[in-house]
Amino acid sequence: MDSKGIINIELLFCTLIVILLLIVNLPMIEKGINANIEIHENSKGRLLAKHIANSINEINSNEYGFKKKIKLPESIEGNFYEVTVNEREAIVEFNNKKGKSAINPIRLVDASNRSIESIELYNGRTYLIEKTFVNDNQTNTINQSSILIRQISN
Repeated sequence: MDSKGIINIELLFCTLIVILLLIVNLPMIEKGINANIEIHENSKGRLLAKHIANSINEINSNEYGFKKKIKLPESIEGNFYEVTVNEREAIVEFNNKKGKSAINPIRLVDASNRSIESIELYNGRTYLIEKTFVNDNQTNTINQSSILIRQISN
């Protein structure tokens, strides 16, 4: 036998082993990449919820009349999302998942100073968050601090 035939058989055998290893490992590599992408998207959603909650907590800890503007992103990694703020948390929902961030208990009001349970914020819009007083003789609410969140033009 000549040595060229043996080298070709070894090369063929090594190539087959490498192809088999790639076929076996490719699904695991794909799952790992998909898991990293999902973790990245989830962290973006949680960071948005935390940003909103921290802004509200910052405003609530300051004096009456303190205001802050926040602008929501158009999307989270290309995905549509919904934000709901209630008296205890900011919730970001996207891809059938929820990200929550706690808020120090607050009283939410609308532009007419009426208490509301929650407010929805929409993608790509700018909001003004303001600490206000509530004086409502009908409900016997006098000088109670509250948070007003309203949309403003960009």
